Amino acid sequence: MVARLRPYLLLFLALTVVYHANLRPVDSSDSLPGSLIPFALFLDHTVTLDRFVPWLSKHVWYAPFVVHQAHGHYFSGYPIGAPLLVSPLYLPIAFIATGGDPGSLLIFARISAKFAAAAIAALSAVVLLFLLKRITTTPWAWWLTLVYALATETWSISSQALWQHGPGELAIIAGLYGLEGWSQDRGRNGWLWLCGACVAAAFMIRPTNLVLLPAILVALLPAKAAFTQQLRFLIVPLLGGLLLAGYNYYVFQRVSGGYAVTLLRGSTFAGLAGVFLSPGRGLLLYTPVALFALFAFSGRASPVRSRHNPLFAAAVAFILLDSISIGRSVIWWGGYCWGPRMLSELAPPLIVLMAIGVSAIDRPWPRRVFLALALYSVLIQAIGVFFYPNGHWDGIPEGVDASPGRLWAWRDSPIARTIRGGLYWEPYAIVGAAVTGGIPAAWLRMRELNVSPFEQSEPGTVPRANRGLP
Repeated sequence: MVARLRPYLLLFLALTVVYHANLRPVDSSDSLPGSLIPFALFLDHTVTLDRFVPWLSKHVWYAPFVVHQAHGHYFSGYPIGAPLLVSPLYLPIAFIATGGDPGSLLIFARISAKFAAAAIAALSAVVLLFLLKRITTTPWAWWLTLVYALATETWSISSQALWQHGPGELAIIAGLYGLEGWSQDRGRNGWLWLCGACVAAAFMIRPTNLVLLPAILVALLPAKAAFTQQLRFLIVPLLGGLLLAGYNYYVFQRVSGGYAVTLLRGSTFAGLAGVFLSPGRGLLLYTPVALFALFAFSGRASPVRSRHNPLFAAAVAFILLDSISIGRSVIWWGGYCWGPRMLSELAPPLIVLMAIGVSAIDRPWPRRVFLALALYSVLIQAIGVFFYPNGHWDGIPEGVDASPGRLWAWRDSPIARTIRGGLYWEPYAIVGAAVTGGIPAAWLRMRELNVSPFEQSEPGTVPRANRGLP
């Protein structure tokens, strides 16, 4: 048993090391409340942030924008599904930090959140590998897993902070795995329960993942799933939806939670062009290897496509529905971030389509182009991990949210500016100081370098949280 699991354990450990190689979480205001919820859960047995808000109000300028007050308590302004999911990963540090002051707990929270985010991202890659081995050959399953783990936003976004994206990707992959299990073994309805539970988890983690529900239904109907089978799939999402709606209405007085429905009233065409083609956030510029998902539609892939038709249908439907929902967002670029953050959850279904299209990709010229684009995509993600936010493209000469036209500036793109900004080397200096002089020396080095565990946005700008970004 151990021998069979060893490759997967090694993959998990190797990816975890890679995800921690920059020795820091990527700055983010909107991931702060989520990083605190596990501590609130363990120390105060609640999801409210009452313990932390007095300290936050004095020391973190954007605190009022990421915390919501209701019924005499303070709640995260974001969905709490992801923090609840990763809470068990906080246990070791929670025991150590018990009794600490709020300021110290916040430092521990930032550290814990990075470890949790990296672990969830690495775990999602392992689960994806299990899924891909059901679709294609073992060598290609491994290669495509590495593409997912290192050539997409999974590395530069999901593994770097406790955003909703990493846990969302894990839930989506597990949901697709349940669907594939059911399609290959119609007699075991446990697969549908798993699929439904993962769909519920996905939209409880991030509201836009709700499109996974119709995507799976699109796959079940042509597969001639019986009414009772569809019901088994739907029960948990319906219960999860009621639970989520109840929490949102209690805290935010609307079932959509901290996000206003009006955010989805942007121009679909402009948004889709931006998230796929703009130099500021275009998926095809930051992860061009995604183009190989189109090979799933080729004639050569027809036999594999037929064998995995429900999975194929669900992947295509999710990509289309999620792209449209993000494209319609009035702030499709996702605020201050690296690359197409808002499309992070497209990585799993895109990789699934690549696996279905392997027979068309695995020819001399397509294989060479695939390798070249995959390596380029890895390089772009590495820039986001090791260089960003140097160059400060998001905020200079003016904030991208105030001037979104900058997203189409080819001569001053985030990629070029961030490369010129150079390596974000400060974490290595701080860790070096800790190794040679202990924690006091590390704190001194942090002060000398003006490094804070909290986002370094210019006071006076409105953080992403206040803009209602999913």
